[in-house]
Amino acid sequence: MVRLKTRYLLFDLIYPDTITSEYDGIRPELNTVNIHTPSKTSVDIRLLNRVFRDAIRDAYGEYGAGSVASTIAVKYFSPTTSTGILRVSRQHYQLTWAGLTLIQSIDGREVIIQVVHVSGTIKKCEQAAIARNKAMVDKIHK
Repeated sequence: MVRLKTRYLLFDLIYPDTITSEYDGIRPELNTVNIHTPSKTSVDIRLLNRVFRDAIRDAYGEYGAGSVASTIAVKYFSPTTSTGILRVSRQHYQLTWAGLTLIQSIDGREVIIQVVHVSGTIKKCEQAAIARNKAMVDKIHK
C-alpha cells in the first residue's frame, strides 16, 4: 500500500482594511499587530474549505479542483489569531498555495492570505505558529 504524502501550509488571514496610519513612524510594530485582527465568527473551517476549493477551481479549472479535491482540508483555524493549517498532497501544494494567493475576500471582507510556513508534519507547523506568536508578543513588549 502506498503512503499518501502531504504538506501542511501554515497561513494567516490578513485584513488590510484595519490598517491605520496613527501609529506610522511612532511604533510600526503596532500596525503589524493591527493587521492580524480576529476574524468574524462566521469564518470557520467549513467556510474556509469551501472558499479554498472554489479559488482553486476558479484559478485552475476542473483539472486543479480534481487534483486537490481529495486531499485539501483545513485541519486547524483560530478566529482569534486568524491563523490556520491547511493539509494538501505533496504533489499539489504549490498549486494550492498559488490558488490561495488569488483569494480577495472571505465572507464579504477583503482579505490577504499569507502562507508563512510549509511543513511535512502538522507538529512542525504547530511549532512554527507558536514561535511566530511568541515573536510577535516580544515585538510588542519591547
